[in-house]
Amino acid sequence: MLIMPQAKADLNGFKFKVESDTLPLIMGGQAFFNLAGAVLWQTNDYGELEGGARLNMRGKYFPTVEAGLGICDKTDDETDLHCKATAPFIRLGCDYNFSRIKTSPNRIYGGFRLGYTTYKYDLDSPDLHDPYWPGSTFPLQLKSMSSNALWAEFVFGLETKIWRNFHVGWTARYKHRIHQKENNAGNSFYIPGYGKNKGHLFTGTFNLVFDI
Repeated sequence: MLIMPQAKADLNGFKFKVESDTLPLIMGGQAFFNLAGAVLWQTNDYGELEGGARLNMRGKYFPTVEAGLGICDKTDDETDLHCKATAPFIRLGCDYNFSRIKTSPNRIYGGFRLGYTTYKYDLDSPDLHDPYWPGSTFPLQLKSMSSNALWAEFVFGLETKIWRNFHVGWTARYKHRIHQKENNAGNSFYIPGYGKNKGHLFTGTFNLVFDI
């Protein structure tokens, strides 16, 4: 009587192992759209319109591509410096499903992304006062300055099925800027696809996901 529960547990463990090992290599894919980025763009001075796709490999690995359009039209409250930029971006990476049952539509996953953008931006501000000629002012209007940026993201996410092929999910992300082309005249407030122009930051997404 004391052996049976242990035997049952061993069989269950064997069952999950067999399930994972015998699943087909390609189990379909998913397309998704980031609702949070669109809402942020509509209610704030910057945001992203972005979506993506990922491949399901044995329910474990999910190679992922994300792409979109980053939009910024913001005036800094402290400096009155106005920054405007609109540019595409792309992220490539892979997620790993930590859920025990790999065929379940509900997932807990972690992964990484490598992001890149090349973009142009405008900087302008109210007239500046010349320190050498009292009463004299000159405008600051810098147009179409070019830049590019490369960054890494570490991702943790949850996903759950809501109806038929539709899921919702969210991710928390830690972003670290690896490289940025700087301009002596001034850098942009915002990097498309990355966010505020800082060395590192935390962001998130809320996705509507569709099984393909």
